[in-house]
Amino acid sequence: MEPEKSKEIVKDFLRRCIEYADETIAKKTESGDDPEGLAKWIAYRDYTEYAIKEIDSGELNHWF
Repeated sequence: MEPEKSKEIVKDFLRRCIEYADETIAKKTESGDDPEGLAKWIAYRDYTEYAIKEIDSGELNHWF
């Protein structure tokens, strides 16, 4: 598979992970329950967004 196609597949997966994290963050924020768990979901979402930026910048090209 071509590297560019691989990148798009990975980025699509990561975007779906971010969507799921955003949904979970909204639920946890709404319920006011488990502030530690909420912080972990926020960190996960932020890290995942950063990974997409690294793919876009070419920093992770060696993975592909």
